[in-house]
Amino acid sequence: MSPSTRRTVGTGAIWLGVLAWAPFLYLVAQRQSVSIFPYLTVHLAGVLGGAWLRNSADRLEGQGQVQPTRGRRRLLLSKVMIYLGVLAWAPYFYFTRVLGQDLEMDPFLAAHLTGVLGGAAVRASVEVDRFLVRRKQP
Repeated sequence: MSPSTRRTVGTGAIWLGVLAWAPFLYLVAQRQSVSIFPYLTVHLAGVLGGAWLRNSADRLEGQGQVQPTRGRRRLLLSKVMIYLGVLAWAPYFYFTRVLGQDLEMDPFLAAHLTGVLGGAAVRASVEVDRFLVRRKQP
């Protein structure tokens, strides 16, 4: 599979993983009792699998060895934001699963979405910037 195909399939898998929450949210809005686990499984499989495909496409194109200087700090910031957004769930699962406390999920979800969506926006700004620079070059 070519790197561009891997990147496209990876992006599609990420979107599938994110959009897996749409039917869950619809059912919750309808006040139906629904298990979170099938939706979480599809979400994690899509997002993690898609990220792996996109990273492997970068490695195949040699972008993993030599990073362009343009946008390097924003790229690092985006990775840190995404990792912190994912790690926002660590204290939630510790308190609920290990200590057995009953906590509201909303603050952890807000931290997760802020980190992940903010990091994705910063990453997108790097990609757009690099794309525009490549277009200007002959």
